Amino acid sequence: MAGGRIPKHDFLVWVLARVRLHVPLECPLCSTNMESRQHLFFDCAFSSEVWSFFYSRLHLLPPSLLDDGIRWLKDPSRDSNIVFIVRLAFQACIYGIWRERNTRLHSQVSRPAAVVISEICLILRAKLDILSREQRNLPSTVTYLSNWSLHFV
Repeated sequence: MAGGRIPKHDFLVWVLARVRLHVPLECPLCSTNMESRQHLFFDCAFSSEVWSFFYSRLHLLPPSLLDDGIRWLKDPSRDSNIVFIVRLAFQACIYGIWRERNTRLHSQVSRPAAVVISEICLILRAKLDILSREQRNLPSTVTYLSNWSLHFV
């Protein structure tokens, strides 16, 4: 998957996994709980809506704890294309949630989860389109993009 990663998404997940993000006291996404990496990315109602969109369409139920979720990403499905999409979506969701959090903190502009989900879908579809073009030279007929279309279109 090394060539299929989106570098800024990959980097943010790396920073998150190493507990290096600096967070304010109150969650800027829901304003109801103290912000922690667990709350911000998984327990917050805003974040849950983002995750639910992607995982429900893939008929997956990942663990709700960050560290368990990262371990789960090693083998979330038997279909290698779905595994790739899940990993890419995980990184894109983390990035999208973090970006929305920062936008709210620094510009006081907030958007609904549906807008963030749409942005994530556009980013993922564009990346999967590029990678699927490379797959066309392989003997397999099922591409990343065809799997994406099956679940998300």
